[in-house]
Amino acid sequence: MKLQPTPAQAMALLASGLLDVEDFPDIAARWLADGMDSENLRRLAGADHEDPNDIRDLWTATLKDLEIQAIPVENRWPLIWSYELATWKAGERTKGKVLRDAVRYLQEVEYEDRDAEEAWDLWYLWDELGSTYDPPRTDAEIWADVDRYLHTFD
Repeated sequence: MKLQPTPAQAMALLASGLLDVEDFPDIAARWLADGMDSENLRRLAGADHEDPNDIRDLWTATLKDLEIQAIPVENRWPLIWSYELATWKAGERTKGKVLRDAVRYLQEVEYEDRDAEEAWDLWYLWDELGSTYDPPRTDAEIWADVDRYLHTFD
């Protein structure tokens, strides 16, 4: 079974634009398996290719039922990073997706989270992919650095 975020990770991912509505039913199923329960959680876990608006409404109702709170911006990155690393190590996320999510996170918070060190390291590598730095490096060299960087967390 695919790794699913904890409630706190899910809230951090959602608030940062990194969680898609089609992931909500699978997340709900995992939470049920982990012992969480509510009528809306069960309905959400059983939702399959239904109207995204209905799934969003069930998600909102489930969060309220389970009293899951929003995560302040200053606490989001560590939760996101732990999920990104876990899914990358499990082979469920590519280095490209990890890189993309780090950049998307920084863009979502308008580059204000200066404590998101890992995101910034990845952002610099992403920036280099589209730059004309002198001397220029190949995309392959940059991607190798992304891979090396991620492996420092093994």
